[in-house]
Amino acid sequence: MSLFADIRRRFDLRPAKSLNLAGSPARTRPEASSPDQPCEWRDSHGTAGTDHSAYLAIAEALQDGADVVPASDEVGRQLAADGVSLLEALDGLSALYCSIAGGEPAFAAVRALSSSWAEASLIYLHTLSCEDPLTGLSSLAHLRSRLGELYREAEFRGTSVPQTHALVVVEPLTRPGTTPFDRELRLVDVAECLRIVFYGGDVLGRVGSHRAAALVGREPNLPEQVETVRTLITQWRLDTDVPQLARIWIEGLPASDAMAGRVLDELARP
Repeated sequence: MSLFADIRRRFDLRPAKSLNLAGSPARTRPEASSPDQPCEWRDSHGTAGTDHSAYLAIAEALQDGADVVPASDEVGRQLAADGVSLLEALDGLSALYCSIAGGEPAFAAVRALSSSWAEASLIYLHTLSCEDPLTGLSSLAHLRSRLGELYREAEFRGTSVPQTHALVVVEPLTRPGTTPFDRELRLVDVAECLRIVFYGGDVLGRVGSHRAAALVGREPNLPEQVETVRTLITQWRLDTDVPQLARIWIEGLPASDAMAGRVLDELARP
């Protein structure tokens, strides 16, 4: 097995229809060359559906006999910004080299493209919000982090988290045949209802695929707040006569941060 084939194989771990970093469907990747197929480089809008114009800088460097590293670095960043997966980027590089040079990509070109792709992708990941973009609920990791802060504060102040805070958990109940999209819409409704009632500094998070939770203080009116949430959720969609059912309860917190993490893990289970 060649060095390039081994590098490409290490990244060939995705499902047949992968998602790019931004969550949108990845572009159709170019057909990789094989011993039974001649090398082919389609035009910028060929039947493969991939925009090959992104590789023109490398193509020009190869044709001019110039250093391919700067061009590969530039192409890797651009492909990452366009949402092309690394596997697709390597396939495109392979097809280009096969067409122009009649062989596999040079290691320097593969390394430069892969490194710049990874760096650009990492920059993108660092800009991601800790909130779910659809529901606006905080991620489970953020909720876990906030819980950890509460336990550290309690230890410093000599207080008890189980006595000062709790989780209000909401689980929308869906009927058989409900689509994943409809379940997401229900969570959007739940998130909005939680924001109406818990509008202060409370953390509202998504726990798994079908539950939401509010990390709230144990105020005297907490039971009344929970009932208000229940009323809002069950009557939120006024354009339908079908009752909107949901389980809503107050989840007590354990004595330690480690046990609280286990509680979140259990709540996140399907």
